[in-house]
Amino acid sequence: MALSEPGRMVKSARTAFEIIEYIHEQDGAELGELADRLDLAKSTIHGYLATLESLEYLVNEGGRYHLSLKFFYHGTAACNSVPIAGLADETLRSLAEETSLVAWLVVEEHGRAVYLDRVVSDDAVRTYGRVSKRTHLHRPASGKAILAHLPDSRVRNIVDSYGLPGRTEHTITDEEALFEELAGIRQRGYAISEHEVALGVQSVAAPIHHRGEVLGAVSVSGMSNQVDDEYFQSELPDVVALAAADIADRYAERHG
Repeated sequence: MALSEPGRMVKSARTAFEIIEYIHEQDGAELGELADRLDLAKSTIHGYLATLESLEYLVNEGGRYHLSLKFFYHGTAACNSVPIAGLADETLRSLAEETSLVAWLVVEEHGRAVYLDRVVSDDAVRTYGRVSKRTHLHRPASGKAILAHLPDSRVRNIVDSYGLPGRTEHTITDEEALFEELAGIRQRGYAISEHEVALGVQSVAAPIHHRGEVLGAVSVSGMSNQVDDEYFQSELPDVVALAAADIADRYAERHG
């Protein structure tokens, strides 16, 4: 369910994007597969595929359709339109090197956490997540850091729209518990996620602020056996908070 549903939707446009999303999720799909998935006639699906291919949004490789690089063109433009895009490169590199973990830049869009950028240290074990991934805000530390600084009314709207689905037994799935967690994050200035995204994965995040607005969050993540508990609890939050403040300063220098 989307964060907001318009009163009137164009069914054909929705079907086209359902086709695109399925092809993306499956790393390619054939005509019959799509017809079965969407419960539409093959002739109808073929019309959509032919149109999308003619517009250069799909490529046909022996009857199996894939997304074309035209989405890369649009994706690059979308990424560059994010206010803090391009400001975090140096900070993320330094953060990854200092912590020997994976450093992330995450923003919120349509009530989702979007992984905008990543730097992996040479010693880090790659964890759940990839650049461009969209996920629920209530599970990763970065998402919780952002949620904690959104108005309560918007947080409730997000929860009403997407729910609080769990991935592990540690994921917060109760709205009251979530608001208690967000209050604690605001008080201490950082968020922690331990085994909430996946068992064995933990992360620390801090919000990026500018004039009372949350622009996104910086986080580091790694396997629980990578990070000493004392370092994770007492030192890492300060390191991440400094990184978030550095990006905020860069933003302020550019935008005033």
